[in-house]
Amino acid sequence: MTMKTLVLGVGSSVLSDDGVGLAVARALESRAGGRGDVEFATNEEGGFTLLEDALGFDRLVVIDAVLGAEPGRLTRLALQDLAPTVHCGAPHGLDLATVLEFGRRQGLAVPREVVVYAIEVRDVNAFGERLSPEVEARLGEIVATIEREVLGA
Repeated sequence: MTMKTLVLGVGSSVLSDDGVGLAVARALESRAGGRGDVEFATNEEGGFTLLEDALGFDRLVVIDAVLGAEPGRLTRLALQDLAPTVHCGAPHGLDLATVLEFGRRQGLAVPREVVVYAIEVRDVNAFGERLSPEVEARLGEIVATIEREVLGA
């Protein structure tokens, strides 16, 4: 039986480097789209919409920006490694780990495997529709790493 995977880019398309997860997911789809076992999506809302996106998949791969000192540095995390993020921890929202646990407790078809790729950025609040030069310069390397690790390419 083939494992059904969702690659989900998370972020904001109008907050510059915060959109790096969206850019990586779109790049991966353009390189590996059309596979029957992998779907690609983006999410700019967080909270329960993350649960809605993830339902019915065996594996969830989330790609998101995190504040850090080395723009473009990629870190692979497990779900239990997560602290609330900017998008998933809004005062009236819920973080990724919480919404997935909620889904499990409700008996919903929540992915058994969750992998999070955190991409370091220096600023997630600057308005802009383009990535910073530092993050843009590492985009190809990031896409290739995730493609190799997740999609086996």
